[in-house]
Amino acid sequence: MAWPEFSACPRHCGRLPLRTMVTTRIGDSMTMYYSEVDGTEPTVSIQVKDIKYTFTNESLTRLIEEKDAFKLELAQVERKLKSAQFDVKEFFQARYDTDHYEIVAEVDDVNTLLRDIGSEELTKSWSATVTITATVTGIEAPNSEAAQEIIENNIELNLGADGDIWVDDITVESTHPES
Repeated sequence: MAWPEFSACPRHCGRLPLRTMVTTRIGDSMTMYYSEVDGTEPTVSIQVKDIKYTFTNESLTRLIEEKDAFKLELAQVERKLKSAQFDVKEFFQARYDTDHYEIVAEVDDVNTLLRDIGSEELTKSWSATVTITATVTGIEAPNSEAAQEIIENNIELNLGADGDIWVDDITVESTHPES
């Protein structure tokens, strides 16, 4: 669409008139308006369905730049998706035997595929028995037995990942006064 040419208006000292508007209908759902207001930046207004958007030169430039950035990002995502599709097909094609209805794969191979296409690997639940050696200092108590009881009743453990932790036993091996 070509923008209309405007000439200076002698009534406004060589500036554009207060409001000049051209309305163009684009399809069934979009109407485009062009207007300029005396002394300020020109605007472009577009109405899509029931919502009207108004842009200045700066905001329209930014919108176009953002659209171009989104197009680039979308192209990268499309390439990544096509690559993942190819990797998945190749993974199964390499294991496909036309004489059988099942495909067998090692878990490590499946995890490699999942990692390569940007997915999380297959996981299983693990348990562990852990020995923790700790030194506790600064316990205020009247005697060794009281210090031992304070320590046994107040040690807490946290697991900084998903999972559960239970303390089966806490044994204080020795207590002694600090120097």
